[in-house]
Amino acid sequence: MMKKEAKINEALSSLSAEDQKYAKAQRFCPIMTYDRLGSMGTPLKVMIEGKPVFLCCKACVDDAKKGGEKTVKTVMKLRDSTATLAKLPMEERMAVEAQKYCAVANTSFLGSMGAPLKLEIDGKPVYLCCGGCTKKAQADPAGTLAKAQKLIKAGTLEGHDHAAHGHGDHKH
Repeated sequence: MMKKEAKINEALSSLSAEDQKYAKAQRFCPIMTYDRLGSMGTPLKVMIEGKPVFLCCKACVDDAKKGGEKTVKTVMKLRDSTATLAKLPMEERMAVEAQKYCAVANTSFLGSMGAPLKLEIDGKPVYLCCGGCTKKAQADPAGTLAKAQKLIKAGTLEGHDHAAHGHGDHKH
């Protein structure tokens, strides 16, 4: 774990001080959202809508630019999420980041709407983005747990399979 953090810090250290600040605030790539910036070398900086956006690798540049305003919005949500999650103890933060999205509202980054809520379902932690999702989660605990597990699995699988976002095969 610490080895991975050291590798990430080293990759970020080659950015300018200002860019490091932005990359650390963003923490994750807006295209491959489970990929930490710096986990694949120095993050790439692109300007989109006049805002600095950091990407995990070259393969994400086209998608980020195509996304335009949507990419910038994702970056803002990632920053909100990072700021919120930074207040959690490291172990809890890692668990939340492993799930990444709310187990009910699957497109909501955990931490982007205040501190994530933690439920225990079958002795496993399940995170929700806000109080509004609690009732739904409690109405279908098994389904909610399955969703959370699926999100965690997606994160471990995502690690840069470019086929997942159309970079693998450039046959037109």
